[in-house]
Amino acid sequence: MHHPHERGETLIGLLVGLAVGLIVLAAGTQMLAQHLRGHRLNLQASHLQHDLRTAMDWMSRELRQAQYSAQAWQTRSPSACDDSFCDGFEDFSIEGDWIDFSHDRNHNGRQDDDECIGFRLSDKVLMARRSCSGSGNWLALTDRSSLEITALSWQLQCELRQGWLHRTVRVTLTGQWPGDTTQPISLSQTVHLRNDMPASAQALYCP
Repeated sequence: MHHPHERGETLIGLLVGLAVGLIVLAAGTQMLAQHLRGHRLNLQASHLQHDLRTAMDWMSRELRQAQYSAQAWQTRSPSACDDSFCDGFEDFSIEGDWIDFSHDRNHNGRQDDDECIGFRLSDKVLMARRSCSGSGNWLALTDRSSLEITALSWQLQCELRQGWLHRTVRVTLTGQWPGDTTQPISLSQTVHLRNDMPASAQALYCP
């Protein structure tokens, strides 16, 4: 019995097809990897931005109250300041990445131990001061395993207004994803201090 001649794919054709398929697969895999990497970087940047903004907002909110005293109307004038929130460097001072200030949290006109506040960097962690006594009882505000703070700066500006010293502080905070120096993010904010100081205190609090 006669069988018609059957034609099939040659081995070379099969190998060529397989090679083309592998090239397409490799290209697709690379595109997917790039897409996932971009998504991961965007997610990291979003988390970093959120954490930095939270820290900045917290610092700014506290700093606005610097040297507030419920009895200021009785103890302060353009020529004098006679209360416990304007009698020392712990009430307002800036040195490098470190700021200290105080304010009357409970509105009693006296400086209690928990009314000294401050912020500084320590080994890429943002720290907050919690007391006036001893070394200040510093608390970590950020976690280095999820956020590294690489820079913190304070720029003070002063302006005399009718015998009173009005102050603003430009705060700049820079952070990065742990171990990743390629995508640092910096935030800056100008904080207007609500409590003006007597002009007589300029040498102490606005040198």
